[in-house]
Amino acid sequence: MFGSPVISPHAVAYGVGIIAALFLISILLSRAAPESPGRHWLLLFAIVMLPGVALTLGTNTAMEDAERPEFCGSCHVMEPWMHDLTDPNSTNLAAVHYQNRFILENQCYTCHTDYTMFGTLNAKLAGMRHLWHFTFGTYTLPLHIRGSYRFANCLRCHGEAKNFREKHEALLPQVASGDVNCLDCHAPVHPEQAAAR
Repeated sequence: MFGSPVISPHAVAYGVGIIAALFLISILLSRAAPESPGRHWLLLFAIVMLPGVALTLGTNTAMEDAERPEFCGSCHVMEPWMHDLTDPNSTNLAAVHYQNRFILENQCYTCHTDYTMFGTLNAKLAGMRHLWHFTFGTYTLPLHIRGSYRFANCLRCHGEAKNFREKHEALLPQVASGDVNCLDCHAPVHPEQAAAR
């Protein structure tokens, strides 16, 4: 009547981990011959295979969760940016995109991930670096984006839109070459971080 219940990837990874632990405990407590080949295979399965599946599922789930704005905002150093996204009075570019749902989901990740062959991998590694610096308190304020921002990322969404094409047709070659960037006209993207800390 209401459809089948949806089981989250978190629940699956957690369940597989619990099953692996219970399976291992049952094997260790069993009275089977300690040197039987069957017991060795069961131990291999319980020690390597099931935890490996749980680790893979858990890692995949964590990587998908890392794409959500809530993950980005989970570090207190990012609170000014997250507050700005939901501030109805903000005119910053990120807030306008977020509040009008120009990007439907994973807004931070969508804008801060390069659309190159290794863009997703590099974004995930950058996220791990951010998490490391936050965990150990080794970040410095004001925060800066690492490297230069690729404004081709903006064109991924806006480039083929009729409204964008009509207003920016003459600028597209300069944007593609890097002589002109989106912030020349559409700044600021985020609130001033120095005022927030």
